[in-house]
Amino acid sequence: MSATNLARYQDMARRRVMLDTAGVGLPIIMALATLAWRLSGVWALMITSLAALVLLALVAMKRAHAFDQAWLTAALDAKVPALEDSSALLFTEPEALGGLVALQRNRLQARIAEVDALDLRPAWSRRAIAWTAGIGSAAILATVLWPSIARHGSSSQELKGPLSRLAAPRVQSVRLRITPPAYTGLPASEQTSLDARIPEGSHLGWVIAITGRPSSTSLDFPGEPRLPLHLAGGRWAGERAFTRSALYRIDATGLPRQRLHRLEVMADAAPIVRVVAPDSQLAMVRPGQARWTPMFEASDDYGVEASATLRVIVTKGEGENVTTTERSMSLRGQGDARRKRYSTTLDLAREGMAPGSDLIVQLVVSDNRAPGRHKVEGPSVILRWPADLALADGLDGMMRQVMPAYFRSQRQIIIDAEALIAQRSRIASDRFVDRSNALGGDQAQLRLRYGQFMGEEDKGGGGLSLPTNDAPGALDLPTNDAPSPAAKPAEQDDHGHDDHADTAAPSTFGQMSDVVAQYGHAHDSGDAATLFDPGTRSTLAQALDAMWSSERALRQGKPQEALPHAHRALDLLKTAQQATRIFLARTSPKLPPIDLSRRLTGKREGIAAGALTPIARTPADVPAAEAWRALAETPAAAPVRLDALERWVGANRARLTDPLALSAAIDTVRNEPACLDCRRRLRALLWGALDRPTGGVQRREPPSARGRRYLDALR
Repeated sequence: MSATNLARYQDMARRRVMLDTAGVGLPIIMALATLAWRLSGVWALMITSLAALVLLALVAMKRAHAFDQAWLTAALDAKVPALEDSSALLFTEPEALGGLVALQRNRLQARIAEVDALDLRPAWSRRAIAWTAGIGSAAILATVLWPSIARHGSSSQELKGPLSRLAAPRVQSVRLRITPPAYTGLPASEQTSLDARIPEGSHLGWVIAITGRPSSTSLDFPGEPRLPLHLAGGRWAGERAFTRSALYRIDATGLPRQRLHRLEVMADAAPIVRVVAPDSQLAMVRPGQARWTPMFEASDDYGVEASATLRVIVTKGEGENVTTTERSMSLRGQGDARRKRYSTTLDLAREGMAPGSDLIVQLVVSDNRAPGRHKVEGPSVILRWPADLALADGLDGMMRQVMPAYFRSQRQIIIDAEALIAQRSRIASDRFVDRSNALGGDQAQLRLRYGQFMGEEDKGGGGLSLPTNDAPGALDLPTNDAPSPAAKPAEQDDHGHDDHADTAAPSTFGQMSDVVAQYGHAHDSGDAATLFDPGTRSTLAQALDAMWSSERALRQGKPQEALPHAHRALDLLKTAQQATRIFLARTSPKLPPIDLSRRLTGKREGIAAGALTPIARTPADVPAAEAWRALAETPAAAPVRLDALERWVGANRARLTDPLALSAAIDTVRNEPACLDCRRRLRALLWGALDRPTGGVQRREPPSARGRRYLDALR
């Protein structure tokens, strides 16, 4: 016999101990599985059995692992004296031994035949197996018989034996378990009422006891799939999660039709953010102020996140020189889970505040719902550092030291053109040309807006001085070879005025008014026009020429060639913006003249209003109004059209305050037509759901005799 044959004693011992463990544990597993099945159903039986079997297998493997080679050598030495306590040599390779050790191994190899009839398996745990078998059998028997005994013992008024099966089923007890979602932080609860108000996303579990043992039971949700209930431990159970409100009833075989019960789902509201400090959304920098501490408060129905994001935006400059910097910082809230306050102290110098700049802060918070968090941007708070603006006194208008708000888009055209050039390699050529042409259109609109101050019209006609004029700026023509709108000849001027050379009055040499009447058009009046000094007009004329060149290049799909002209136009506009003074004249509104011929004549034509047309009543609420009138009578005298009323509720569900209550009341009246209280409740709900009639115009009382004489005299 070799060492391999000796190893079979080890396998036999391991099998014996695993079977012994199974004999001890299986009765206990069967008792636990039976109890789980009676309490919670088949799923609990399967889960409990699987878990117990896995645990039993782990215990058996651990016990079998103890019977290793060391145990075998010790058992052989103890049971067989002929091995001379040297059985470990039988499991050693002969090549690894030498001298007396090898001689000893050969001697043991000759005596190994004495071990052939040896039995090294451990003994059975008979006492433990007997105890567990008895306890498990008793537990299984008690589990199977206990529900029947309790049911028959507690309901002494019920019929016994076969007569109990003939009785009509009825709901004996109800247990509703509500498990709110984790984001609410609310504990699970149980109640005996089928009506409940639950948070959005809650998980509901029903355990219903029904006498009479119906063959099937379910929860009926009108307009939604049913929820079948399964029998577990003599009770009907089922589970479902809800994200919206619903109506339902218990429906069982032989059970009378039940009234609808209501599950009202409370939607998770978004957080509310309000400003605590300062007390208004616009605050001014105080003299000597160096720091600013805004404070926000965020509240939520279930809780807000401890950390929020504060957006900090700083704007600097005026006109086209406005620059904006934005950054975000994280704030830690203080307070309880449902209401927290967030605040920080900002250093005005570090933020880059200066006269004429604004510091804007906005808090962004989220609630603790996951997934689907509500992210809310709170109100913005502005800290303004006003700049000194001087106003003119007297004269004819208001003096400003900056150009009006019309001059502020040339810089954006430059930025867009540079961005388009940078993207040229990533977009198609036709798309590139289209975007360049669109920029050319923006440049044209801006040129026409500026041209209004120089006497040009909307279609691009020239209002600048003619080439023969020696006024300042007349010789500042564009350097490119394409004529600008300011340098078009007179025959191309698209003004649309009815002026002809052959009808012009003879001019007087040297008078400006006669020269303008003969060679050009006066597009402004002396009182209402914006007045520029000659230097400013020359600068604006050059800016218009540069805009024309930029527009031409953009229209041709060459934004890189348009950039120099666009930059030159921007420089000229900034030069004009820094002019000494600009006056905006005050003009009075032009009201229509008063017709004096109608005064004190007594004529009422066109004054007295005609007869008012009657207000047409929309038939939208006709089914509800008819049902409301019918519900005032007795059930036999005035039947209610409940089907039409139910369709009306479904069509107007969005504007109704409580459509679920109306649907439940309609269902109750349909099932119990003789219930007067049910009819009164439905009628009261309909009264609140009907639209209020529009107030009509009351006809005034007829005039008295004196009043009639006065009206007749007016006619």
